[in-house]
Amino acid sequence: MKLDKNRISDLDGYLYKMQKSMIDKMFFVDKIFEPVDCIVDFGCANGELIKMLSYYFDEYRYYGYDISADMIAAARQNVPGAVFTDRWDQLDVPFGRSLLNLSSVMHEVYSYSTPDEIGEFWDKVFDSGFRYVTVRDMCVSDDTMRPADPSDITRVRSNAAYAGKLADYESIWGEIKTQRDLVHYLLKYSYTENWYREVREDYLGLSAEALMSMVPDTYRVTYREHYTLPFVAWQVKRDFGIELSTPTHIKLIMESSR
Repeated sequence: MKLDKNRISDLDGYLYKMQKSMIDKMFFVDKIFEPVDCIVDFGCANGELIKMLSYYFDEYRYYGYDISADMIAAARQNVPGAVFTDRWDQLDVPFGRSLLNLSSVMHEVYSYSTPDEIGEFWDKVFDSGFRYVTVRDMCVSDDTMRPADPSDITRVRSNAAYAGKLADYESIWGEIKTQRDLVHYLLKYSYTENWYREVREDYLGLSAEALMSMVPDTYRVTYREHYTLPFVAWQVKRDFGIELSTPTHIKLIMESSR
């Protein structure tokens, strides 16, 4: 994965928006029952999720992994009691008693990685021997390839406040025609900081069905929730008058069957 240090132009704004969803990202803590000693946050950024988890659940040891050395430096300062690294091969945890957490990671991997790197990512996830793997990310179903409701497209096009954002989006992704196109735009349009970066990311690079097909026989899904993020639905209703009921996010808990 190529690391462009200028990719996030407003780091403070980016991290603040991430923090707003922390409660939702902690969904797994009351749903794991086999003994776990360590929680590893893949793509930990500045460690804010680990900071919140460790405040409420101090019985675990916490580790953060991120490809950005700058993020790792910020995380070490933010959460001095946890261990952070930008080297996967230096991750020293008892994998069989550890949980690997992937919060808003998949869409980053699919946006910035080569096919080989995507394969290496899934090897890390499923071949390292983690007791649990948890996922929380943006994800839609294959059925969103159906045509979008014309009245919803009209509502989007008639909102002058976001005309520039819509033009930017369609210049990169093409004209909004399908429900997937529409949801993809509605997940992006509200960004002000880091818009250049966000509009180019493929938020929906992996469908829910494709994600489920990635789960090997060595893991079983113990929890699955495919849902419309409430804040997104509220925001879209406020700005466009659209009742968004299409599931936009997925949560998964996978337990090793070894």
